[in-house]
Amino acid sequence: MDDVPAMAAMRALDTESQEYWELRIGGYLRGSHSPQQALRERAAFVADDAGKVVGLVAGHRTRRYACDAELQWIDVIANYRGQGVASRLLQAMGSWFVEMDALRVCVDVRPENEIARRLYARHGAIPLNPHWMVWENAHTMSSGPRPSA
Repeated sequence: MDDVPAMAAMRALDTESQEYWELRIGGYLRGSHSPQQALRERAAFVADDAGKVVGLVAGHRTRRYACDAELQWIDVIANYRGQGVASRLLQAMGSWFVEMDALRVCVDVRPENEIARRLYARHGAIPLNPHWMVWENAHTMSSGPRPSA
């Protein structure tokens, strides 16, 4: 919970205000704000550079789409994109899912968000429907990106 203000400041660079994100992220981590069919267990991880939060990821246990877990947010500050930060965050979140024995993981991703879709696919996710992708086994998420063909 100590990182919530920094996480909120980072999210506010793209949308909404820091106050909005502090309430949203804080509520999510405390369990007072929950996505549909979310269970109580949830976690968040940050990437930092010299003490500055440059990336975040959060996820929770769920029953949505017959999944065990859901990736809620992943975000990396623009200047740090393309440097492997998102991959390391996905690996950390994937490891937590594996520890929780939450192996089938879903993520809501807009069809036009090709960058996120490519990232998730490199880490083993496949399309579930037009707006969702799924990792059938979180071990593929936690093991890092697959080599390009």
